[in-house]
Amino acid sequence: GCTGLTSVTIPNSVTSIGERAFYNCTGLTSLVFNATNCTYAGGINSVSDRAFYGCPISSVTIGNSVHNIPDYLLYNCTGLTSVTIPNSVTSIGEGAFAGCTGLTSVTIPNSVTSIGNYAFYGCTGLTSVTIPNSVTSIGEGAFGGCTGLTSVTIPNSVTSIANLAFYGCTGLTSVTIPNSVTSIGYYAFRKCTGLTSVTIPNSVTSIGNKAFYDCTGLTSVSLGEGVVNIGNEGFRNCYGINEITCL
Repeated sequence: GCTGLTSVTIPNSVTSIGERAFYNCTGLTSLVFNATNCTYAGGINSVSDRAFYGCPISSVTIGNSVHNIPDYLLYNCTGLTSVTIPNSVTSIGEGAFAGCTGLTSVTIPNSVTSIGNYAFYGCTGLTSVTIPNSVTSIGEGAFGGCTGLTSVTIPNSVTSIANLAFYGCTGLTSVTIPNSVTSIGYYAFRKCTGLTSVTIPNSVTSIGNKAFYDCTGLTSVSLGEGVVNIGNEGFRNCYGINEITCL
């Protein structure tokens, strides 16, 4: 509730930021984050427990010594339009940028190996994202609800597409699934109504429950020879499919 606070710098010694630490600091627009190994930024029990909940942060500088972006750091910072993640960062925490509806672009460097659950969930202004080859793990719901996303390329380093990974990405018109992927989780592409075609490579052995449920724009599907299991309602309500090709 420190309404006069306009900027704050988190030094490299900080390892955690407590629940509601800067709650409703309504004048806080600038954050300099230098904490090298901070893993926690607010509570997980309630949305309002996030450390910077209610802060109109529009400018963020992440220091070059930062190794991980902590869970929920910038949750619901709707005024944030862009962010630069330095090459020192190896992991993006759970919900780190979730609800940042003003975020239009983000560059994920080659140093990042994991993108946490719901890391960019609900970033409706995000139009494109490049996931580097260093990433081996994309968390559950990581890009779910990113309705502005039009295309995404998943690198060869990723072996599975997690549950709800791109759920509700209605603007997504194309997606490239590499030969490294062996499984597609449940709801992974559910309600991706803009998706018109999809090719499942030979490496994929299982497609989760409702993985493509409500993808009403799908007209063609190519299934790789490795697929041995399609979960319940995997392609339910995909009324536009007029061709299924088995590779």
